[in-house]
Amino acid sequence: MDNNDIRILEALQEDASRKLEDLARIVHLAPSSIHDRLRRLQQEGVIRRWTVDVEYSALGLNVEAFIGINASSPCSEVVRQLAAIPAIETCHSVAGTLSLLLQVRVANPSDLMTLTETLRAIPGIESTETTIVLKTHLDRPVKSPPLTSTSKPGRRNGK
Repeated sequence: MDNNDIRILEALQEDASRKLEDLARIVHLAPSSIHDRLRRLQQEGVIRRWTVDVEYSALGLNVEAFIGINASSPCSEVVRQLAAIPAIETCHSVAGTLSLLLQVRVANPSDLMTLTETLRAIPGIESTETTIVLKTHLDRPVKSPPLTSTSKPGRRNGK
């Protein structure tokens, strides 16, 4: 990766619907070079997927919450059960007193209560702790710092 790749990624994170020609103008490269770089970034796993940023309330999913889980079973066993629940947007193994942290979206508080009851019924889940999101103040991609000649991703101290 180089600084051009980082600028391409930042431009796409800002607006993924940009055309190759628009990206080429931003980065000052030919559209064919942009295409080749995007294909390489996908193959290398830097770009994991192309997605759409949805306004969830427009879909009737008005409640966002984080649910912490204390599990007595290995996380890998619990996650298999969680994967079948569509309301779970993300699931993270975490350090600390919790085993897993879920981000969920449901229509209303009643659905959130039903979801937590469903979670507590899963073998290996001992307890849950729910925090409802009142307002999201920041929701943005993290900017990559520009690369220097000695800093390359995956390398330390220029090695």
